[in-house]
Amino acid sequence: MRSLLIRVMVTFFVTTVTVVVGLILVVNYQVSENFNSYLYMSGMHGIMMNHGKMAAMMGVPERQFITSLKYSLALAAGGMLLIGACVSYYLARSIATPVIDLNQAVNAVAAGDLDATVIVERQDEVGQLAMAFNAMTAKLKSNTVLRQRFLAGVAHELRTPLTILKANLEGIADGIITPDVEQISSLTEEVDRLTKLVGELRDLSLLEAGQLQPEFTFLDITQLLRQVLGKSNPLASEKSISLYSKIDDELPVIWADGDMVRQMVYNLVLNAIKYTPDGGQIIVGATAKNSMLQIMVTDTGIGIAVEDLEHVFDYFYRVNSARTKESGGTGLGLALVKQMVLAHGGKIEVASKLGQGSTFTLLLPMNVQQKA
Repeated sequence: MRSLLIRVMVTFFVTTVTVVVGLILVVNYQVSENFNSYLYMSGMHGIMMNHGKMAAMMGVPERQFITSLKYSLALAAGGMLLIGACVSYYLARSIATPVIDLNQAVNAVAAGDLDATVIVERQDEVGQLAMAFNAMTAKLKSNTVLRQRFLAGVAHELRTPLTILKANLEGIADGIITPDVEQISSLTEEVDRLTKLVGELRDLSLLEAGQLQPEFTFLDITQLLRQVLGKSNPLASEKSISLYSKIDDELPVIWADGDMVRQMVYNLVLNAIKYTPDGGQIIVGATAKNSMLQIMVTDTGIGIAVEDLEHVFDYFYRVNSARTKESGGTGLGLALVKQMVLAHGGKIEVASKLGQGSTFTLLLPMNVQQKA
């Protein structure tokens, strides 16, 4: 594991040795040339012609100079090599250690440990790589959790109606249950529920893959909202919930898929009805602001905790896990809304206070040239 550190350190150190030796050779050559010039200028050029006798015939000052020069060069070389070794180790460690740590974290993730992270202590390219790795592992972990929840949700939602269908069909086959109109109607409801679930799963899959595109057309949003309110009013009346509209006058015509927008608003209103206690109220509003159409669904329901806000658009996520079939729906309504509004180039926002209610806001572009 430490071979990278050794290789980088050796590379730096060899480079340092090469530079130091080169500098010593250059300095020695320049000093020798200057010393020869000094001897020549001192009338000792005859001695220079006979190098074998030069050392013996040089004076004390010259010998001291040569000795001092060699000592200084050796001392300088030793000092530079020591400094070079220290600097090489520091640079090699600063480069290799984060890479080694990152490699260990990658191996841990490959082994299935999605909690593996790298400590980020720098802001350079290596630090940015570490931050990108941490973001990647966090995303992988989130996707893994969503996939597990998705599979568990699909299994749960399919198991219940299939169990009911199997039990009733076996009862009919054994003669225990009479296949009257009421019984057939009950079985038909379960089949319809399965059909709806499969249809929503298909739409979600196609929307996420970009294979289900909105069929854009000019859309009168005021008329559409009135249709949704009319369709939702009987469901609200069953719980004595007051359903109000707060739509601005003369809303502009938008460029959107009518069926998708209608389903988005209906899903939001249906969700509000589910989680609003008897006697509460729901307000559906629409206004134009900054080239965006805002459709708001506000309720006085149970609200959403802060830690749940980021998950409300996940597959099969319910604020109250105890609410399953009795609360209605498949747990895919808000996920569908999110994918549909993204297909329109818009977005959805949610604000909520626990115990006071929630507000879901659809933001759709009003530009008639807007394309998904």
